[in-house]
Amino acid sequence: MFPRTVLVALAGLLLALGATSTSAASSWTLVDNHQSACFYRPYGTTQYYPVWIKGSWSRPISVSVSGTPAGSDEWTYDSPIDPGSSDGTGSLAYVAVKVPTTTANGQYTAALEATDGSTTQSVPVTLSVQDSCSRY
Repeated sequence: MFPRTVLVALAGLLLALGATSTSAASSWTLVDNHQSACFYRPYGTTQYYPVWIKGSWSRPISVSVSGTPAGSDEWTYDSPIDPGSSDGTGSLAYVAVKVPTTTANGQYTAALEATDGSTTQSVPVTLSVQDSCSRY
């Protein structure tokens, strides 16, 4: 059959190729779409921030938000995102935020975050808390 040295060389080559494709399969970017939402303070509105990812990934990606006003509730839809790929257009998941009616009017900046357990990325999102959201 094959000499032992040829089998060892083939096994090494296969391992090297496998390692290359694994690292290439985890090249993704959380897309910053400069998102801003208006929260109608008197009713404590809920707003949704879509999540766009560009590239490919071999591990599930979980999304979240941090830095929201005190007392806010946050939850996700379609997270974690299954391994796969995307061209960065169209949302793959959503993060919902509800601010309490006691939140003072103003602009707040939070961070929309995505992680595959190895890499974590974040982009800023704006929360505009107002008594009227008519301009939106």
